[in-house]
Amino acid sequence: MNAVQSAPSTRIASAPPPCFESTPAAPGTRAFLHLLKAFRASGGTAPGDAMSEMMKDHRRGDLVTLARLIVSRQVFGFGWRGSLWLPMFQFDPADLSVAFAPQAVRLELPDALDGWAVACWFAEPHEVLGGHLPVDLVGSDLRAVRDAARATCARLRT
Repeated sequence: MNAVQSAPSTRIASAPPPCFESTPAAPGTRAFLHLLKAFRASGGTAPGDAMSEMMKDHRRGDLVTLARLIVSRQVFGFGWRGSLWLPMFQFDPADLSVAFAPQAVRLELPDALDGWAVACWFAEPHEVLGGHLPVDLVGSDLRAVRDAARATCARLRT
């Protein structure tokens, strides 16, 4: 896991992510690896049990606290092979507090999206973002990423 925040990437993806080739009930290895790669530059990912231990170390709570953050939609995680994985861009690397920008975007996305779908959304290129990934822009252009989330909501309602 990379715990150092990097400057936003200028990656532009043109093809749809492979995470949409699998159903959330049984995501494939290729889809999982795609998500890990997409989140690597922004802090990586952490398994839920490791995250709860890190939260304890930083006096930010424990597994119950983490579960509450997920249920309240302040953060998201995605499941793979019986484990929960959390993209670390959602947390301040210094103290593991919940980062404002990713939380604000998450709250713009439809409630019906599960953690896998939200992870794919952040790892998918969006035309309204010039083909960039939301995870790469959320720290530098929150307004544009929130607009992309709102566009997704509008598209899903029609």
